[in-house]
Amino acid sequence: MPLTPSEIVKVLVAHERWLANKQNGRRANLAVADLTGAALQGATLRLAKLAGARLVKCTLTGADLSHCDLFAADLEKARLTDTNLSNADMRGVRLVGAKLVRANLEGADLREGALITGGAGEDPIRDPAGGSVQLVGADLSDANLTRANLSRSTMSGVNLKGARLRSAKLVDTKLERAQLSGADLSGADLSGADLSAADLTGASLTGAKLVGANFAGADLTDVDMHGVDISNANLQGATVLLSPDNLPASIQKILQDHAVWIESNGAVGVRATLDGADLGSTDLAGANLSGASLRGANLAGSRLTACSFVMADLSGADLSKADLTKASLGGTNLAEADLSRAIMVGAKVTAVEIKGPDGRSTGRFWPANLSGARMTGVDLRGADLRMATMTEADLTGADLTDADLSGCDADDAVFDHAVTTGTTLPDSLVRPPQATAGAA
Repeated sequence: MPLTPSEIVKVLVAHERWLANKQNGRRANLAVADLTGAALQGATLRLAKLAGARLVKCTLTGADLSHCDLFAADLEKARLTDTNLSNADMRGVRLVGAKLVRANLEGADLREGALITGGAGEDPIRDPAGGSVQLVGADLSDANLTRANLSRSTMSGVNLKGARLRSAKLVDTKLERAQLSGADLSGADLSGADLSAADLTGASLTGAKLVGANFAGADLTDVDMHGVDISNANLQGATVLLSPDNLPASIQKILQDHAVWIESNGAVGVRATLDGADLGSTDLAGANLSGASLRGANLAGSRLTACSFVMADLSGADLSKADLTKASLGGTNLAEADLSRAIMVGAKVTAVEIKGPDGRSTGRFWPANLSGARMTGVDLRGADLRMATMTEADLTGADLTDADLSGCDADDAVFDHAVTTGTTLPDSLVRPPQATAGAA
């Protein structure tokens, strides 16, 4: 039977005297006790024995449970907002539906654990390799879990928005569909963890271990992953934008040498050759890759805003869903490239004037080449494509609002269902075949 309020008060008073080394003090031993629904807000239970205790629907808001023995305790739907659980033994604890908003779990141990037997007030026999911690549906937003051991815990769908998980152990932990936006996971060990379909927008994973981690379908938008090795993590279907620091060292060296080559006008450094290289989902905003060879390279989903690809070779490259807003693509070879659903708002895909050895104008121009390019659904609003070669390019559903295509060679190009409101069309193409002005 649940303890009566008066019985609980006596235990708390004696425990507080024990903590203060006062006469008649006694350490609280509530192991396996039934405290269902007890109002313990603000209670001081530091170092108390609560292994296996039934604390279902208890109110422990603002309570001090630091260094407490909560081995395999049942805290289902307990209110633990602002509760201090630092360094508590919480192995095998049950926190299904519990509210731990801003709770302090720094250094807490939440690994496996299960009770075998034990009566109320008795120290129970423990199985440290028993059942995992149950946190399904728990609210741990803004909680402090620094250095907490949560390995092999079940945290599916848990709310960890803004939580501090620095150096936490999350080995083989189930975090699928968890809310981790803005969470600090720097230095955390996520080896083998399941984060499929989890929301990690704006989170920090700097220095984290991701060997065997599963991020399939996860949202990793704006995640800080500087210096993180992702080579052994599953990112299939994930929304992710990586830092150049996440690229293989060999590719980083090529990019660095190319930057020197550009800055020195070819006197030193080496022109980049990255044919077939995987640069997908990488933040390369503002990079100068003019003159680089990127034939067949993967740049799908990459942030390439304000990048310069003047006279670069991107033929056959995958640029689908890439952000090329205000990119400079003068004279760029994009033949047979995949630009489907790419964002090219304000991009300059123009011809480049050819100059002689003396630097003087020759009166000739080298056009950007988009022949055979797949450009379905591409966003070219306000883009400058003057004199570009667009023969046999597929611009089905493209948005060409206010774009300038004057002087383009658009023979056999497909403009079905393209938006051409305010578009300057080439003389040979008064209106693209089957185009629908203003249509989506």
